[in-house]
Amino acid sequence: MNSSDESVQEYFGRYHEAYRNSESHARGQDLARLIEILHLAPKSLVLDAACGTGHTALELARQGHHVIGLDVTREMLEEAESLAQQSHLSIQWVQGNVHHLPWEPDTFDAITCRRAAHHFSDLAHFLREAKRVLKPGGHLGISDMTAPSDAIEWLNQLERYRDGSHEAARSANEWAHLIAEAGLDLVTLNVSAEIMTAEQWLAPIPPDSHEGHQALMFLADHPPATIFRNGQFYKYRLILAAVKT
Repeated sequence: MNSSDESVQEYFGRYHEAYRNSESHARGQDLARLIEILHLAPKSLVLDAACGTGHTALELARQGHHVIGLDVTREMLEEAESLAQQSHLSIQWVQGNVHHLPWEPDTFDAITCRRAAHHFSDLAHFLREAKRVLKPGGHLGISDMTAPSDAIEWLNQLERYRDGSHEAARSANEWAHLIAEAGLDLVTLNVSAEIMTAEQWLAPIPPDSHEGHQALMFLADHPPATIFRNGQFYKYRLILAAVKT
C-alpha cells in the first residue's frame, strides 16, 4: 500500500458514514446520466471502480446488471454492503487498488468510476488497466469534478485544503488527451455546473475543522469568478464515455 492509498483510507475511513448518507451521491443527476451514456445490454457485467459506499453499484444492480464494486477503504465497503443488504441486492464487493485491477483481460462489459478519479495517484495507469479488463466494445464511464482550464490549478489547491487525499482534477482537454493515450476511443464528453453554497461544497468536512477553516480562507482569497462569485460556488462536473475497440 502506497502513501496515496493510506491518505485515501484515512480520509474516507473518517467520513464513510457521511458518504453513505449523502443525497448527492445517492441521487445526483450525474448518476443517471453516467449509466445512460453506457447503453448497457441487459444483465451486463459491470465493475464500479472506487465504488465508495456503493451508490452507483446499487443503481446498476437495481437495473438488473451483475455488479462488482472495488474500493481501497474497508469502511466504505462495509457501508456499501449494508446498503445492498437493506435493498436486497446481490453485489460482490472487493477491497483493492484501482491501479492493479485483479481480473483477467476482456472481463467486463463496462466500467464505471463516479466522483473518484481525482483521488487516483496515477490516472493514466488506471485507464490502461480499465482498457485491459474491458471486453472489446466495452465502455468506460467517468464522472468527476473539473473546472475551466484557466482555473483548474486553483481548484486543485483548494481541494487539497479540504481533502488531503485529493490528487488532481483535470480539465476536459486533459481528460480527452488521457483517454486517447490509454488507447480508448472517446464517445461523449460533457461538462455541467452545479451552483451551491461554500458550506455545501465543503461537506462532509465541518466548517469549524482545521481543514474546513483552511479551505474557506483560501476560497475567500481572490478566487476565479468562474468558480466562486457572489457567495456561490460553481462546481463543474465532467461526464464521459469511452469505448475499447
